[in-house]
Amino acid sequence: MSSTLVIVPRGHWMNAWFLGLCAVPVISVDGQERTGRWGMPTEITVEPGTRTVAVGAHYRGTRPVLGAQDTTIEVGPGQQLTVEARNGLVNHEPFTVTAERK
Repeated sequence: MSSTLVIVPRGHWMNAWFLGLCAVPVISVDGQERTGRWGMPTEITVEPGTRTVAVGAHYRGTRPVLGAQDTTIEVGPGQQLTVEARNGLVNHEPFTVTAERK
């Protein structure tokens, strides 16, 4: 039975406007990256177990993903887990990843 991660990347209220203009969120689950949209959920189907989640920002015109920090999350069978990732006050701070079980 598969499970679902619903990941929502958000910017800090002080710099979210800047990120929205200049960067694209990058979501990584177990090393597989995909782009997201600020404030919008991205649903990812995963197998139950321990998953490694990281969210960062890719500034337009650059290659590196900034602010991504691996966070380990336990996902149960058939579970939908909402994960919010928010960057810090300063854009280079790592994103904080928090999970809410449903």
